[in-house]
Amino acid sequence: MRLVLLLAASAVAVSAQYPFPGPVTGQPVPSMALLDFTMEKLLTTYQIPGGALAVSNKGALIYARGFGYADTASSTPVQPDSLFRTASVSKTFTAAVVLKLIEEGQPILHRNGYKITNPTVLARIEHEELEQFLRGCGWTPHFVEGDDPETMHQLMAATMETAIENIRQIQENARKNSDTTRARWPRWPKGWTGPKVVDELGGF
Repeated sequence: MRLVLLLAASAVAVSAQYPFPGPVTGQPVPSMALLDFTMEKLLTTYQIPGGALAVSNKGALIYARGFGYADTASSTPVQPDSLFRTASVSKTFTAAVVLKLIEEGQPILHRNGYKITNPTVLARIEHEELEQFLRGCGWTPHFVEGDDPETMHQLMAATMETAIENIRQIQENARKNSDTTRARWPRWPKGWTGPKVVDELGGF
């Protein structure tokens, strides 16, 4: 407990020295001030307009705060109960639920790897046509294709590094040379799924 209180006190001191520029809503919890500082630092470092954080213990909500803006145009602050679009973040929770079902021996409905049962429009067209379509939309497409998970993960990691380097070059050129021409940002179509076996647990 002493260590937690010491960290909280340190966070309060640092937060006072470097105050968060945006609004903070919700009831403050002095013993969890480190979470305030962490969220404020995260949003500031990565220039995220706003976010919310909640912590529960044994079914009870013990911390809920909003940071920054939900709408920067109208300066609407994020509230502890503000809604956010989860997008692909929901897949993380789905994977955990599936693993738990497998551990308990429960049946799992397999629907094409938790995706739709039929191919998407982009999956139905030829590779060359897909590349032309993406370039026509202003992107620089990167394709990562294969069947072996180990090989695919290595290829995906290498492609991500290439894309990140391309983004950095585009940003550096725009900042140093005041280049305002429309950039062709890297992009790759979605479709890579998870492995069939995780920690000797199958069922995917």
